[in-house]
Amino acid sequence: MSNLQRYQGIDFEIWDGEQTWFWFVIDPLCDGGAIGAASSETEAMRNACLSIDEMMFAQRAPLSAAGWEISLACLERYLTQCRAHPRESCAR
Repeated sequence: MSNLQRYQGIDFEIWDGEQTWFWFVIDPLCDGGAIGAASSETEAMRNACLSIDEMMFAQRAPLSAAGWEISLACLERYLTQCRAHPRESCAR
């Protein structure tokens, strides 16, 4: 099941696999975006919205010390999720 959503004026999509929820966000200002996997629909929605928040933050200002802290916190969250589910492949 696919589910198109909108947050902060940016569209994103979530869908379910066998036991995993996936999310996908297109960055409207560049040739890129973000994709990820989560264990629940709620977590997929939250991760997609966090990704959009990060994109919006990156558009407003060059990467400052606070920006680095946010990026490192997101990386830590991602790595923690990978360690918690080692048999599942993490989104790249």
